[in-house]
Amino acid sequence: MPNQDNDAISSSLLTYPVSIALLLTACMAAAFTEKTVLAAFFGCIFVMSLCANVWGRFSVHNLTYSLEISSAGVFPGQAVRFTRTLYNQKLLPLIWAEIIEPRALNGCAAPGGPDNQYQNAYKFSLLKWYQKLNFTDEWTASRRGVHLIETVKIRSGDGFGLCVRSQTVALKPARRVFVYPQLVDVSIEKVMRDMWDTRSAAYGYLEDITLLRSVRGYLPSDPAKRINRRLLAGGQGLMVNQYETVTPNTVLFILDAASFNGRDPQHLESTLSIMASLLAGLCNHGIQAGLAAPASAYFPETLMQPSGGKESLLRMLELLAAVGHDNPVSCAPLQIQSPESIGQAFYFAHNLDDSTSLGLLAPFPVHKIRLLFWHMDDSAEKSGFRSCAVQSYRRAI
Repeated sequence: MPNQDNDAISSSLLTYPVSIALLLTACMAAAFTEKTVLAAFFGCIFVMSLCANVWGRFSVHNLTYSLEISSAGVFPGQAVRFTRTLYNQKLLPLIWAEIIEPRALNGCAAPGGPDNQYQNAYKFSLLKWYQKLNFTDEWTASRRGVHLIETVKIRSGDGFGLCVRSQTVALKPARRVFVYPQLVDVSIEKVMRDMWDTRSAAYGYLEDITLLRSVRGYLPSDPAKRINRRLLAGGQGLMVNQYETVTPNTVLFILDAASFNGRDPQHLESTLSIMASLLAGLCNHGIQAGLAAPASAYFPETLMQPSGGKESLLRMLELLAAVGHDNPVSCAPLQIQSPESIGQAFYFAHNLDDSTSLGLLAPFPVHKIRLLFWHMDDSAEKSGFRSCAVQSYRRAI
């Protein structure tokens, strides 16, 4: 059940305790002086004010509120369904109720339809005792971002409209809707070609010591650790093991979001769209992909180890959805498990001069690094790394 706090009352003058006491005094004084009509008038106002005060004060007591979201993540243009339940757990009915939800600060999602695209208040009438009210609406995702709902305000009051009470309901856990970067048409083949070029140059091969392929005679250049000691102990001479070789089929994307600070926001948005599209395409092709993302308002600095599967892809899309436009520098070293098993590391930044986290590439040999810049210049070509424009991975429209 959600926690409830921050009660507040908005009352008219008639429902103030002092006013109610004065009305009672006036009624008694009129009755004492035998002014029957005036006494009846003050008596009616007194009863109405007292009922409004008590009714209003207890209107939002024993109310529970829940919110369910059809999907935690969507792409721009897709719809997400919100299902809300308000339960009046008391004998006192509610003549009216209003539920106020916060808006998405960056406008990443809004209720559908032209007439209520900025609506965040829902009004209802007559919620009976021990009655549940269920209502649903659809919101349309418009741009990348995160819509966070931590608290919801519920307002209600008496049937006369004299005493209004509000209460804040904390949703635990908070509800989040991630609007992923827009997917665009990209060339997965360019990433695959990078990996293939690395392999064809005799780089990137690994030996799986759990898979013994064969044995051969010992040569002076063979390391001692390859000697098959079991055969040696059996009197079959010096023989060395030959293991099966495997080629890495993993990539790691590193986002230097801080290099985009102060630049045209569209540069970052386009870069994130290309990154998201490449990640989705690689995962669909069976390539294990990972992501090193900077800290954001919703996540700490995060390293997703290369892996396959839909869950891993959705998590990386969430990290990209949460990237802001004023990002801290990523300075923590990458705790990569077996850097030699990574086929390629792709470093995304605005340009070489503004790059803030090139040190994160230290675990990788130069031949496994590809720099992707939004803005290419002569310094990028002289950096010593293979580099190209981010936009070159997007297919021409």
